[in-house]
Amino acid sequence: MAKDVRVLAIDLGASSGRGIIFSLIDGKLQQRIIHRFPNGAVERDGRLYWDLNMLYTEVVKAIDIACKDGRLDGVGIDTWGVDFGFVGKDGNVICDDFRNYRNPANAAVRNSLDEVARKNLFDIAGISDNDFNTTYQLIARARENYNFDGVEHILFTPQLLGYMLTGVAVSEPTISSTSGFYRQNKGFDEDFLNGWNIPKNIFPKWVDTCSIIGDLKEEIKARLGVDYFLPVIATPGHDTACAVLGVPSQEEHPLFLSSGTWSLFGALEDKPIVNDDAWKYGYTNELAFGGKVRLLRNIMGMWIIQECRRQWISEGENIDYPQIVELAKNSADKGAYIDVNDAAFALPCNMADEVKAYVWAKQGIKLEGIGEVARCVYASLAKAYKDAYVGLVKLTGRKYGKLYIIGGGANNEYLNQIIADTLGIEVSAGPMEASALGNAIGQFVGLGIIEPCQIKKLIQDNYDVKIFLPN
Repeated sequence: MAKDVRVLAIDLGASSGRGIIFSLIDGKLQQRIIHRFPNGAVERDGRLYWDLNMLYTEVVKAIDIACKDGRLDGVGIDTWGVDFGFVGKDGNVICDDFRNYRNPANAAVRNSLDEVARKNLFDIAGISDNDFNTTYQLIARARENYNFDGVEHILFTPQLLGYMLTGVAVSEPTISSTSGFYRQNKGFDEDFLNGWNIPKNIFPKWVDTCSIIGDLKEEIKARLGVDYFLPVIATPGHDTACAVLGVPSQEEHPLFLSSGTWSLFGALEDKPIVNDDAWKYGYTNELAFGGKVRLLRNIMGMWIIQECRRQWISEGENIDYPQIVELAKNSADKGAYIDVNDAAFALPCNMADEVKAYVWAKQGIKLEGIGEVARCVYASLAKAYKDAYVGLVKLTGRKYGKLYIIGGGANNEYLNQIIADTLGIEVSAGPMEASALGNAIGQFVGLGIIEPCQIKKLIQDNYDVKIFLPN
């Protein structure tokens, strides 16, 4: 390890964003959250959008706070996948047209296509068939007669913000791979783009993960009082790719669960698995650092609990997540389950009511109170993970001795134990801030501070995990 270094990881999720400083001094890694802010969908004219101006403002604020605290060596941004924004021919970002992946129009496109057409889209790059896929978002735009000729670049969320910071447009493989038409070592699929009259050069050149994109714009540096080269780095752009980079395992093909608003259950593979079984089991092939493939299944995660909590608060229950867990632990087990990926739970709603109605309609079980609803959701998540685990074993033919849970959900010891019991394997929980950690590690690699072969030892030397054994 060449020298001491200090970087800022901007970790943006669907419900919140954080700016976290990571300092590496004599092999010791320290982290400190310096900025938090909420995020969420904004409804306008019947569509859901992200507030791009707000996100940019908060990112710059995090950089400002970090720089005032000391010299910064790099900035990296990771975000959720699939969503994209536009840069016009004049070089300006079209801020008011940055749509949210939960738009009903995307589901309408998917529902309008027969299974053969949807399977053909899957066969491009092995990305599972979901309403929110970038393919469906772009088809929706094409059906609206969107003027792609008026666009200079389409950029995925981390590179969109990176462009606003540097003025440099690039594509990064891990986030691009969530699109459904970006293939390992081959780039964007021209047949898909040509089929919908989308100019192929609208996506900028792709750079290696962890490359330096460029220096912070001079006007931003002048405003923040920065008088040195401050690189923005194309750390793994997809938050799950960052999180998987933060898995504390030396295994070549670790089994992981990235647990947050979404649950991503999968394992690292060397090449995409694109076959009928992968299609049938709902698996997706996204890219990871180092050219690996994240073979995983998208499962609705803590979104359901988040939306339940939002309803409970609106009804006067001032309740936090630890209290919800405690009520779940102490509630009666009525054997209630939901399909967490059912469309009933996909959009913002009175989620607790939706859970109760679903269980009553499907099982004839009446759930009462916060605890019973939460217990049902947690048990249902574990059941979904078990289904994903069984499918993964069939696809890969591998045996897995341990599941690594990373991300915010790793802090939920009640759920972790249910997962261990349901899957029947050992569970390792932590680190919690895995996506931000992977973001920082990607920056260390890009800056030449550490070599890729040193990554896992660095994590294991600096982070503790908690082990859950199946009962």
